[in-house]
Amino acid sequence: MKFLSIGVTLIAAIVIILFAASTIDTVSTSVLAQNTSNSSSALAKLTDGGSITVKLEPSPFPIKSNEQTQLKVSFFKPNTEEIQPHIDYDLIISETSINKTIYQASNQTGQAGVPLHTAESIVTIPFIFPTKGEYTIKVPVFGILFNPIAPESVTFTTHVE
Repeated sequence: MKFLSIGVTLIAAIVIILFAASTIDTVSTSVLAQNTSNSSSALAKLTDGGSITVKLEPSPFPIKSNEQTQLKVSFFKPNTEEIQPHIDYDLIISETSINKTIYQASNQTGQAGVPLHTAESIVTIPFIFPTKGEYTIKVPVFGILFNPIAPESVTFTTHVE
């Protein structure tokens, strides 16, 4: 009888944990959608091949030189706010005036040029813009759901104060 009671308690605990996990996920998704859609700094574009919508959200905004900026990049199914999981990508920052690459996310892994992978499709990349001026942020996409695609990209232009 004692084992039956322990078994019932264990099953009840598992059900509660599973229910709580799905509730937490639902709540966090709705909060994320609320925050990103209200952000005045959010920029969203469809890749040049039309396969993915990429949203860029720098924080804090406006961006200031010599201060850490968090570049939040989200990948969505085309023209939607529905997350597209499992994306192979990179992020490249260039100084617009001299057309010089000053940062490439894949170089930070020690495997330059090898695309990065995100399962959740939301990544935050810290970066310090060295000077005031115009910058180009390019996000190439190389794969969706573990399937390689012909590279597609979006390019954002941003001003740094």
